[in-house]
Amino acid sequence: MSATPERFGWNGGIGTSAYSDPKEEMVGILMTQRIMDSPTSPRIFADFWTSVYQAIDD
Repeated sequence: MSATPERFGWNGGIGTSAYSDPKEEMVGILMTQRIMDSPTSPRIFADFWTSVYQAIDD
């Protein structure tokens, strides 16, 4: 998830991702059972956040 001034959150090393985006009035939390085994976040994190933002109906 790219850094954006309005958004804040955390990608955890044991498979969690949580962000709050006040501009979009949204909070998203992803909990998996996949431990991160490299410095790069698992692809599921990017897929999850892409889906979340695509679901916003402005």
